[in-house]
Amino acid sequence: MTNEEILLQSQRETLLREARALAENPNATKADLKLADVKIAQASSLKTKYEMQVRVAQAMGVPVSEVTKNIVTEEQRNAAEEREAFRHYMKTGERRTYTPMSDAVEGAFIVPNQFYDTLLAGVAQYTHLMDAENVNLIRSEKGGTMKFPQIDLSTISSNIVADNVDAPPVANPAFSSLSINAFTYRTNPVAAQLSLEQDAFESVMSILTQAFGVGLARGIGSDLVNGAGAGIAPQGILTAAANSGVTSTVSGVWSGIDLAAVYASVNRAYRVSPKCAWLMHDTTYEQILALKDANGRPLLGIREDEEKLFGKKVLISPDMPTGAGAKSVIFGDLGQYQVRVVRDGASVLRNFQAPGYAEKAAALYTGFLRVDAALNAPTGAKPVVYATAHV
Repeated sequence: MTNEEILLQSQRETLLREARALAENPNATKADLKLADVKIAQASSLKTKYEMQVRVAQAMGVPVSEVTKNIVTEEQRNAAEEREAFRHYMKTGERRTYTPMSDAVEGAFIVPNQFYDTLLAGVAQYTHLMDAENVNLIRSEKGGTMKFPQIDLSTISSNIVADNVDAPPVANPAFSSLSINAFTYRTNPVAAQLSLEQDAFESVMSILTQAFGVGLARGIGSDLVNGAGAGIAPQGILTAAANSGVTSTVSGVWSGIDLAAVYASVNRAYRVSPKCAWLMHDTTYEQILALKDANGRPLLGIREDEEKLFGKKVLISPDMPTGAGAKSVIFGDLGQYQVRVVRDGASVLRNFQAPGYAEKAAALYTGFLRVDAALNAPTGAKPVVYATAHV
């Protein structure tokens, strides 16, 4: 073992010994626990960073003793402190009443970035309208009103203008604006034994992340399809969609001709968008799955590992309506659907004094997320349309 390796091992052992002493101290403060986590992060990253910096130092003729300084980056330190603060809250934080809250995030803890990203990924798995690959997903830090410019892409055009000739004014689309706020969604509380929290923190957080993801997706996903908008809920894509004028020719059955008419009802300026797609319930999807073209080939094909109809992605939503007379098919540029998620609105509330649970040494966890949505559709524009099933 070289002198450098001996020095490295000694430093790592010192860091781990100091971290253990801080963490096992019964009188340890929050600052002590943060410092212990930082020392652990420093010890775990020391070897890789040390070896890399040693090679650089040797090439530059710098003494090896200078290499061991400032090993932990600011990003590592912040992540460690953030993780420890969240862990501390999940084990000790509280809200003393179980009265319905007027301010949904009052007393809650804003989740760390890793938890936030995992939460959004889980929500997107359940509802395609929270997936950045399908809609215009906007992540904002705060929840103030946001305004977006609007213009109708289906009517704007151009023509040849001769040199030195004053072109007369023409009727062109005018800009308008779209305002998006943020509605707070709250999951049903999830109960966990206090002993389980202490003995298996990471597994508890993994379970909560999954539970919150599904719970939030069910409530948010329903509104992203059918929400009324108008300041009382997100504007659902079905609520905002224009009428394609197409109704299936046979009750309960969709044909290739029906679907082709829906496809053609959307202006090409929106059809060529990479986020142009179909949205339907699984029941409707099963009907379309059986359709064939004039040559007996399935109308719905698989391209680039995605199911596509007329070359456009097919998305499934459990919140789309079905049955006779239902607006059961959506088609258009979902990239015009603005879905906003507020970073500071992703939070967790812990209550270990809830009646009926405190007596059983259990805590209740509640997840929150702030979301709003609206379709960017200026007056007269039809970026997204719906089709109706025959009565």
